[in-house]
Amino acid sequence: MRFFHSTLATALSILAFANVMETLASPPVGAVCNPNAPPGNLEKRQQEALADFARLFLAQKNVQAAFDKYIPGQYIQHSPAVAQSGRQVALDFLIPSLADPGFSTSNLKAFAGEGYGILHYKMNLFGGLGATGGISLAVADIFRFQGTCIVEHWDVLQQIQGNEANPIAFF
Repeated sequence: MRFFHSTLATALSILAFANVMETLASPPVGAVCNPNAPPGNLEKRQQEALADFARLFLAQKNVQAAFDKYIPGQYIQHSPAVAQSGRQVALDFLIPSLADPGFSTSNLKAFAGEGYGILHYKMNLFGGLGATGGISLAVADIFRFQGTCIVEHWDVLQQIQGNEANPIAFF
């Protein structure tokens, strides 16, 4: 995967991040992803799509609406927590998970570029999803786009212990 292969790409990604965060405040209304979106301004439209997906999925916890709008068809899932690929399998896992009252997120950052997007955030599980007590995780969800539709997903999770040597660990 080619996310940031030069200083210029990193600088452009930082600028793109600012645009994605602005989009979180004012998402596109009624737009549905387009797997055959033309190349003009595609990266900007992918950034907007990722920001709106994050709003629906994590902020509003409306998994069904997020998938209906941005994952309408093929969905390749690489998560070790989900038994197999497929849109419906992901929905069956995610809808009850995010509806759990012990589930919350914070520290959301969204990045998109070169046909990929990343959501980086803190996930808190307090007494829900089978967690005893509470745990916090640093999460990176990585998505691949086809046009402005999300078609593939990887995730990386790391438990936050609270006693990390680095005072700015994770975020």
